[in-house]
Parts: sequence; C-alpha cells; structure tokens
Amino acid sequence: MNTKKISREQSKYRSELTITSLLLGGVALLYTDIPFHIMVQTFIQGVGDATAAVKQFFVSIFIEPFVQMEFSDFLGILMIVISLGLMIVQIRKRMISSSYESHSCPLCDSKLHRIHRNRWQLWLSKTLYLSSGYYHCDTCDHSSLRFYQKTPHLHRG
Repeated sequence: MNTKKISREQSKYRSELTITSLLLGGVALLYTDIPFHIMVQTFIQGVGDATAAVKQFFVSIFIEPFVQMEFSDFLGILMIVISLGLMIVQIRKRMISSSYESHSCPLCDSKLHRIHRNRWQLWLSKTLYLSSGYYHCDTCDHSSLRFYQKTPHLHRG
C-alpha cells in the first residue's frame, strides 16, 4: 500500500517535470536563433538523396539485366518460371487428391491421433498454400501427413 502511494507521487512529479521542461524549452527556442528551416531542409534533402540511391540500386540489380538480356533468354526464363508454377500447382492437386478424408488408419482402420508437425512439414504446407495435419496410429505405428485445401475461417458473431 505504501509503494502505491510513492508511485503515484512519482508519476505526479514526472508529469510536472515534463510540463516544466516543455515550458522552458519553448521559452529557450523563442530567444535563440536556431535555423530550424535549414535543418529541416537538409534532412529532407538527405532523405531524397538516399531514396534516389536506393532506387538506382534496385534498378541496377533488377531492371538493367533484363534490359540488356536478349529476348530469347528472357522468353526462356519466362517459360521456366511458368513451368515451375504449373508444376507446383500439379503437386498441390496431387497432394490434396491423395490425402484421406477420414481419420482412420489406411492400414488397420484404427483411429488416428493428430500430432505436431515438424518444420519442413509446416514449410511445405505454407509453400503450397495447404492446410495439413500429421496423424499417427497407436495400433500399427503408422504416421502420415495429410493435406487439405485451405478454407477461409468463418467469422462468428
């Protein structure tokens, strides 16, 4: 109870000190000739120069190689990227179709129990934009990772 009283008094003095320091700082700024407009202008100019340097860096890294590249090379890279995207979509479809909907073991038909996934399984489900669960059968010691299509969460009121 005594510590609560002390902390209230400290917070009261803290706010009074803040008000006093703001008042003294304002009076000091009125009586001094500090060129704030030059400081602000220099800061804005420095930010502008830094932004231009960052923009030039990204242009030199990402855009200039494509501008200097032959059209056939660009088309080849584009075809490779499209094929990789289609391959990921196909893998995703196969994983969804090969996953079982029931929570029973495919070997002994016992009940499966959900267990924690490891990092690569979490990474795989995030990469393929799938929900996944890792299940284990206590009877036959079978474990399997099952994938489901992500469904949006329902907002309940």
